[in-house]
Parts: sequence; structure tokens; C-alpha cells
Amino acid sequence: MGLSLFQKLTESELDNCINEIDLVVEFHINWLSELNRAIICHTVTERKQIQNILITDEYFKRWYHGVQDKELTEMPAFKMLGVIHAEMLKLASTLLAHAGRQENICVDEYDRFILLTHELRSQITELKNRIKANLQLVAKLMGKVFENAEEGVVITDADSYILNVNQAFTNVTQYTKEDALGKKPSILHSGNHDKGFYERMWDVLLREKRWQGEVWNKRKNREVYPAWLSITAVLNNNGDASHYIGIFSDVSAKNEGDERLYHLAHYDSLCNLPNRMLFYDRLRQSVSRAKRNDQKIAVMFMDLDGFKQVNDEFGHGVGDELLQQVSKRVTAVLRESDTLARIGGDEFTIIINDVDRVESIDAIAVKILATIQENYFLHDLEFSVSASLGISLFPDNSEDMNTLVKHADIAMYKAKKEGKNRFKYYNKSMQ
Repeated sequence: MGLSLFQKLTESELDNCINEIDLVVEFHINWLSELNRAIICHTVTERKQIQNILITDEYFKRWYHGVQDKELTEMPAFKMLGVIHAEMLKLASTLLAHAGRQENICVDEYDRFILLTHELRSQITELKNRIKANLQLVAKLMGKVFENAEEGVVITDADSYILNVNQAFTNVTQYTKEDALGKKPSILHSGNHDKGFYERMWDVLLREKRWQGEVWNKRKNREVYPAWLSITAVLNNNGDASHYIGIFSDVSAKNEGDERLYHLAHYDSLCNLPNRMLFYDRLRQSVSRAKRNDQKIAVMFMDLDGFKQVNDEFGHGVGDELLQQVSKRVTAVLRESDTLARIGGDEFTIIINDVDRVESIDAIAVKILATIQENYFLHDLEFSVSASLGISLFPDNSEDMNTLVKHADIAMYKAKKEGKNRFKYYNKSMQ
């Protein structure tokens, strides 16, 4: 038996979080290169040019201030990122001003700026390591799947003391969270396995950091049942196990809930749209088919304009219903062969297959923007929002699906900067 859908999703969501940070670093490095060129070569002469260079690091600020997870924002490494970045922007402004006046570089200021770039990089590395080791945050990244999964999930510390369990754990074992916290998983032992079984299991787990197999466990009412169990070690910076995640299912009812679990793993629970995992799976298929048939596809990255204000003013309930309405409107504009996915918050991605000419993409983008801009009536309230769309084309802009999404995101941000409620195609000058 391979990895469960739940386990794949857990690893995928954690990877997505880390990849998003890596993407921020990539944008930041591009900004540093442009900034250094301007400072050393004195290529800026006007205040507007200075401002244009400074705002090109807006991607970092947008990511940093957009993070909502309390477990992440309260990490010292995360807080330090904001402090360092603010000082970097202040120093960058000063250095660019000197360059604009054709003055010599202040060595102390420039050295301090370079030191800050190293500190920022170091803190980002530290943040990624802390995220991987923070099981509370990892559980949150799992989202509703953690609580709603049909599979039982138990998280322990390095000494195997239980730190957290989900509802399915209680449903299967009859032990409540309060019963389990602070205990060891040995409370589930049925007595059907000898000491050697568990010794062999731990030998594999310690050596390979992962074990899976069938075990006989015992419920609180002493009923014995077969379970399929997968245990994964979570490693710290030194490569040692800091936590263990156990995922199990009652094999006696193996087929119950499989379809529901698949849906939870691949669809956004709010809008019932494909989530990030399913989006990339479909994009992979679209790219492969387009290569075989020598066709074009378009990837769109869409962000709502004014959604935060609606959320803040009218509450998350109205905000959630607004997202559902937007999803229905955009789905109605697209063909069945296309894909609309929600990848988080008010961000959506779209795959347009079988593109015969760019003008047809223009028409779809115009329809999407128009339908989103129509007034909304929710809870006796009337309001409107708009959207910014970025578009990248296969194979024109790239043949790599991750790069296609990245380019569409860059183009979307360009559309937002130029006034919102519009669409932009990616081009190299946006880098």
C-alpha cells in the first residue's frame, strides 16, 4: 500500500509553504541585482527611477504582510525578517539617493546593506527549518483535512508522548483527545504482537525515518481491530527525529469514506474547486497533451481587488460567500475542458486548454473581469469587487509548469500595480 492521500496532502502543503518562501527569495535576489547595478553604475538620475527600483521588492512585503498563521507570525525568525527588511529598504533608499546625485558610495552604509542581505538570507533559512519542526504549524497547514480525514492522525514528540490527535483517532479508538494527550501510543496495543514486532518496527523507523504495515490495535472498550499504520519521523536541523506522525485506518472498514477523503484531499472545502494539488496535476496533464498535439495553453493567476476590505468591514462570513459567488461566476464563463482552482485566500488559478489564437484568451479574460465586477447582494448588502489577472502562455513563455504559474503571478502583480481590474500578459521586461 502506498502513501495515503492524507499523507501526500500533508507533505504537499508543507512543500507549498516552503516553495512560496523560496519564490520570495528568488524575487528578492532579482531586486538586489537591480539595486546593486543602480548603485554601482549610477544608472538612476530621477526620484521616480529610485521609487521604481524600491517598489520592485514589493513582492517580499506582499508575502510578509499577507501571512495570517499566528504560529508562523510569532516565530522570532519571522519577526526578525520584517525588522531586517525595513532597515534594508531604508538603506537602499539612501544609497540610491547618493547614486542619483552621482556621489561616491558611502562604504559603511553599503557594507551594512550587504551584511543585512546575509542576515535576511540566514533568517529565511532559519524560518524554513522552524516551520518544518513546528508540528502545530504543520497541522494547521493540513487545514480541515486534519480534522475531517477518515484516517486517524496522532502526533508525538521524540519520546513518543502524544501531543495531538484528530477526530478520526477518537472515532476509531474511542479514546478522546483528553484521554490520549501525554500518553504513549502503546495505550492502543492489543497484545497480539510480541516484543520483537515492535523492536523490528522501531529499528526500521530509526534507520529509514519511516515505517508502514498492518498492526492489531485495541479500542478503549477492549475490542481488537486491524489497522494499516504509517509512521513518519519529522527531523530537526541535525537530522534527528523531533516528532513522529502516525496515520492509521481501520482496515475492517477500509473502503468507507475513500471517496470523501479523495474529495477532501483534492478540492477546496469552501468553494468546492480544485485545490493547489489537483490544479498542478491537471496542469501537468495539460502541458503533456499540448506538447503531443503542438497546441498552446494559457495559465491565469487571478487575485481579487478589494476583497480584504469586504472581509474587514462585513466579516469573514460575507467574505466566504463572496468567494463562493466569484467561483460560480467564473466557472460559468469557462468551458468544461478548462480548470478554475482556488489556491488560497482570494487567489485563483485558471488553465485554458486548446488555445488557437491569443485573441480568444483576451475574450475570456474580458468576460471574467466583467462577470466579477457585477454587483453582489449578500445579507442585504450590495457591493462590488474587481479582479487583476496575469496570463502566461505555453510554450511561448515557458515549457515548465512551475515557471508558467510564476510568470502568471508576476503579470497579475503588474496588472494590480497599473490600476487593477485589468489583465496583463507576462513578458520578460516584468522580471
